[in-house]
Amino acid sequence: MTWGFASYETRFRWAAAVWAVLMTVWCMSPLSWEVRLIGAAVWIAITVIVSLRIAWWRPRSERDVPIFLAFRAVSDTVQDAAHPECTIHPEALERLICNLKSAGYRLQTVEEAIAAPDRKSVVLTFDGGTRDAFFTLFPILKRTHAKATCFLPEHDPEVADTLRVLEIQEMARSGLVSFGGMCTETREGEVALGERLTRAKRWLTGVLGKQPIAFALPEGAQTEAIREAALTAGYPYLFICGKEMRPIADAPHAIHRRPIPGNRRPLQIYLLATRGRYRIGSALKQTH
Repeated sequence: MTWGFASYETRFRWAAAVWAVLMTVWCMSPLSWEVRLIGAAVWIAITVIVSLRIAWWRPRSERDVPIFLAFRAVSDTVQDAAHPECTIHPEALERLICNLKSAGYRLQTVEEAIAAPDRKSVVLTFDGGTRDAFFTLFPILKRTHAKATCFLPEHDPEVADTLRVLEIQEMARSGLVSFGGMCTETREGEVALGERLTRAKRWLTGVLGKQPIAFALPEGAQTEAIREAALTAGYPYLFICGKEMRPIADAPHAIHRRPIPGNRRPLQIYLLATRGRYRIGSALKQTH
């Protein structure tokens, strides 16, 4: 058990303890028994209503469906000025991983979750293929013995911040990181796009020594064109950013990924770590 206030679970326990102490003090106050009884009844009613709201009035996913969480970067500084909330601080990511593992969750790669999903399976996915995946994310995974999947765009050796071949191979050999494809630019036509994704997949296959099976689709008007191009390139599993969680076999070309705002601690993450269910609500906004 983690003490202090670094864990969502222990924060909840501290809040429950303070709530119980205040209730005890109220009941032992020198007020008349009628006033104390009415106050205790109101106190209990509030507790019951809040508990029912959390337990029953929030939609939840099926517990046997893997949970896919989406991030963009792990860094001390914001990597995407247009979407600063998509950069998660290393300490926040490590804390989230520890919370999940302490609650009995199994962190898998995309391939493992597709082939043999665990009843409490979580997959951390990261977009972009920048070098923070090697220098920041990879050390966290090694320290926490967790696994993740990185979606890489087309390789461009002239981009200074892109992952190097040797770095990709080292991460893949560790067994902690798997890789998939993604597309960042769609200025060319659909046919040219299909050729680009095919070349990118062939390059990644050569680097990994095996074919990647997963592809992350972007949002926007050209999503369908990219979907067709990814299928033409030979990706059997396509991921989207969506709320609806369903078995992979039901929609292999529209597998959900839930964006998590970086450096935030929404109620959904706490419930994910402590209740065995992933709640979906308006407090966790779409970030892609």
